[in-house]
Amino acid sequence: MGKILLAVFLGFILLFGSIFLIPVNFLVSTILKNSNQDIEYSYLEGNIFSGKILDLSYNKSFIGDFTYRNKFSFTDLTLNFQSIDNNNIEGKAIKAFSDINDMNSVVIKDLSFSRILKTDLINNIDIYLYINELEIKDSQCINIDGDLRILSQTINEELTGELLCIEENVISIELFNKKMKELGYITYSNSKAKVNISTKALSDRKVQLLADYISFTIDL
Repeated sequence: MGKILLAVFLGFILLFGSIFLIPVNFLVSTILKNSNQDIEYSYLEGNIFSGKILDLSYNKSFIGDFTYRNKFSFTDLTLNFQSIDNNNIEGKAIKAFSDINDMNSVVIKDLSFSRILKTDLINNIDIYLYINELEIKDSQCINIDGDLRILSQTINEELTGELLCIEENVISIELFNKKMKELGYITYSNSKAKVNISTKALSDRKVQLLADYISFTIDL
């Protein structure tokens, strides 16, 4: 999600550059050159209404390709963003004009993310994330309302969990089955989600003899 927020941050830079009639590519290049962030991209275009950025990466880690669209009201602006590659990311960021200069605070709404993963013991894990609202102040998660679903033919039943902001800017998710039995947990920090699924949720009983949890990491 940190990478997603980075895409949102660059989207706002694109918007501000368009408003003040500064060439977008020139503005972003100048800001990144004077910052300590290792952010790169191959192509960038945009105006006050829409645009796109290709091959966006952070610290040599590929994030993706995005388009953006902007809407304005008397009190705030809304940046709608959507991935145009295989990342399946879509959402919107809302920024009030009253704190337009504070790039470390923003409200994210209707953020959806999905991915299919494979591990040595679980094949074709379908992960679906939906965030109704995420409030960030001073780069810290203040409040979050969302849920996550995990499905796989290897897992006996669907696992779901609600997202919770905890201390040190960590997002935590406890995974339950339909009977509300806890069968795993996820912790997210520093753009990485550590997923732990109880082997009791797997259909293969032999795996339960090998370990209590299946663990893997997702870059977000």
